Amino acid sequence: MRLKVQLSKSQKIFLVAILLSVGVGGVTAATTIGVNSDIPINMGAGYTSSATCDNAVTIGKIQWGTSAANYRYAGFTLTNVDTTASGCANQIMRLAVVDRQGVTQQASWVLPSSATNYTYILGTTNLGQIIGTNYYATYSYASIDISDLNKFALSIGKL
Repeated sequence: MRLKVQLSKSQKIFLVAILLSVGVGGVTAATTIGVNSDIPINMGAGYTSSATCDNAVTIGKIQWGTSAANYRYAGFTLTNVDTTASGCANQIMRLAVVDRQGVTQQASWVLPSSATNYTYILGTTNLGQIIGTNYYATYSYASIDISDLNKFALSIGKL
C-alpha cells in the first residue's frame, strides 16, 4: 500500500527552511541507525540537523517484523535532547522522515523547560500524550519498509 502525503503550504515552507538551514549554519553529519538486530546502516548525508541549542540529539528506530524480508520502521525516537534553560527549553523540535518515493512525514514537539530527560516518540500510539518520560507526537506515523528510508531532517528553533 502506497501512502501519499499532501503537504500544506506551511509544511512545504518548513521543509524548504530545513533544507536551506544547512547552508546557513546548520550541521550536516553522518550517522548510523541500528536495524536487523542492531546491525548499523550508514545514513551518510541522509541526516540533516539544524539544532544549534543541542548537537547531540540521538535518533533511534522502532522496528517490527519477523525477518529482514519484512522489517519495517514503525516509528522513531529522539533522545538526549537538552531541555534545560541553557539548552533547548521552550523551543519547537521538528522531525521530518522522507522515504525513497519522496513522501515526507513530519512531527513536532514543544520542548518543555525541564531537567527531565524525555524520549520523544514518533509512532502510532498514545498520540499527543506524555506518559512517564515518553513524550508522544500528535501525528500518527505510517510505517515504511526499512529499505525505503531515505533521509531525516531535524530542527529545533524558537516558538
